[in-house]
Amino acid sequence: MKKKTEIRLERKFLSAPLHHIDTSVVRENPTTQNGRYCVAYLNIVGTKYRGKFSIPMPGKYLLSTFNVHDYSKRVDLLEVIYSLIKKREIELVSINNIEKTTERIYGADRLIPASAIEDDAETFITLDEDLIHNETIEREFTIEIRHPKEKLS
Repeated sequence: MKKKTEIRLERKFLSAPLHHIDTSVVRENPTTQNGRYCVAYLNIVGTKYRGKFSIPMPGKYLLSTFNVHDYSKRVDLLEVIYSLIKKREIELVSINNIEKTTERIYGADRLIPASAIEDDAETFITLDEDLIHNETIEREFTIEIRHPKEKLS
């Protein structure tokens, strides 16, 4: 690939809207209605959107695989997260100074949306109905919190 083409593609990729992706989107069963939305959404990450996982997200996903006793199914689950990171160019982002954010978001899963806020993500994608369209959080932190199906068009 020519250097100019490479630079142009990189600029285009970096100008795509930044989305942080919640564990629920990756973990959802692809045979459910929500699962089909999640799969369709994840298929456009890396092209239409830039994707990031906060460091707690893969950890939470990994913990959920410990409940799977069948070795081949467990390996398949790990392959999902690996292929998303590699093929969809999803970045991992560490958590730095999020104390002020986590104080205002309640619940056990507050680190993942808090890291999206601290990373200045445009959108946080989740299936968590308590967070989707939460006007208080969206207004206070200027972030959209959306269901994957809302970003398919």
